[in-house]
Amino acid sequence: MSGSPCYVNGKLIGALSSGFAFAKEPIAGITPIQYMLDQLLEIPDQAPQNTPLILPKIDPPKVLKSALNGSMIPLSEVWSEGSRDSFNLLLTGTPLSAEAKSYWQGSGIRFLDASAPQMAKGDDDSSPIEPGGTVVASLVEGDLDISSAGTITYIQGKRLLMFGHPLFNLGSLQVPMRSGSVLGVVSNLNSSFKLTAPGKNIGSVRLDRNAGVGGLLGAESKMIPLRLGINLGGKKNLNLSFNMIDHPVLTPYFAATILSQSLESNIRGLGMQSLSLQGNIKLTGYPPIQIESFVADLNSKRLSDYLGGILQSICFNPFEKPQFEGISLTVKAEERLDLSAVVGARILTSRAKRGSPLPITLVVQNIQGLRESYNFSIPIPSSAQKGKTYLLVGDGLSIMSADPDQSSVQIGSLGDVVQVLNSSLKNNQAYGLLVQSSKGAGLRGDRIEGIPPSIASLVGPEDGSKDTSLKRRIIGRALIPLEREVQGLVTLEIEVE
Repeated sequence: MSGSPCYVNGKLIGALSSGFAFAKEPIAGITPIQYMLDQLLEIPDQAPQNTPLILPKIDPPKVLKSALNGSMIPLSEVWSEGSRDSFNLLLTGTPLSAEAKSYWQGSGIRFLDASAPQMAKGDDDSSPIEPGGTVVASLVEGDLDISSAGTITYIQGKRLLMFGHPLFNLGSLQVPMRSGSVLGVVSNLNSSFKLTAPGKNIGSVRLDRNAGVGGLLGAESKMIPLRLGINLGGKKNLNLSFNMIDHPVLTPYFAATILSQSLESNIRGLGMQSLSLQGNIKLTGYPPIQIESFVADLNSKRLSDYLGGILQSICFNPFEKPQFEGISLTVKAEERLDLSAVVGARILTSRAKRGSPLPITLVVQNIQGLRESYNFSIPIPSSAQKGKTYLLVGDGLSIMSADPDQSSVQIGSLGDVVQVLNSSLKNNQAYGLLVQSSKGAGLRGDRIEGIPPSIASLVGPEDGSKDTSLKRRIIGRALIPLEREVQGLVTLEIEVE
């Protein structure tokens, strides 16, 4: 197994680190021990309090726009430096679904089902902590366990050098280091491998570099707690608990994998179903980020895409490394399709006057073809301009996609990202907006509307690198809670007197 110490005349020369596909002879690659010592022996006793930002080479506005649209940027686009060689991650729990595996497409990762239960601390049959012993780096713990196993190459005091190759080549990190036991060898013409089971916690993996992995015995690791409640139509409640790796690039993909796998394992995968997701993400020093989405679909992956996209916008921000306190989610599943389309809207008055409410009727149609009408009104402020005005009625995602000013909001801090996420429109509600052509500016995660062009130019960025001017002004808005997935957008032109 990778990391196994190799000796010549009783002298350690390195670690077994690589093999050859379809090999018939016992030939393998060895990482020199001096190479491992140079890169891995300087393991700090204390984990760094503020690790440096590790960001993908991708524009932050693209990440935020993807999140607001309920989608996630593929791993292959954001992490081109990831390993292209095939390597294994051990999965303890139900076999990973195709939807969950899709988040790791192109990464070279193979998920192996190590279905044996984790060993209790009092009944640990793990190999000894010595060169040649098995160790496990835990990336996800709890009701789903994802880990990587290898062999100890060298020990100096509390410091362990292992694997002989990178895990993800992340540099500094903190994940639990556990003892391990080999369950057996799986023969494969391409490349045989060993199945292992994780044992008790023995320390923390602190370094992940090209020459291998370094760990510290007795050290603690900071993980992100994720709590998930699943309500199966009021008939059964499940409470699941996880801890996952805290890393700017990988955290969103592990969170999406956890949610996708949990839903695939515990709700019906075929037939009519509706899923509502609610919860929050807590960051130190910021208000909780509210999570809310609704999916009426045969595929639950859209919910995990939504969660992953929100986490990408947080983790990929170029301003500061977020300090996660925890993620709390609740999913309610119903065996019916709660889906409605916006099919029309009409104004219930012949004249739209400033200082008066504008009565409106929204018409939606469900999947069975039944139509429902909802009456609401939008106040027209006295400060509104006379003349042409547009009424937009539809779901939140459609309205945001049609907004020409969405990219004009200036983002200058993690706080701005939090504000944009909390003010984003949702897909389980309908919205009515009255808009007019008027100058404004997007600043610090919000809109400043209806200001003169001269003032708008003053509040823009000093380097002129981004146009923050707004093309239109929202003069009135209304929210119509429908508690189902809504799709569609209707635009009407009216005259304000």
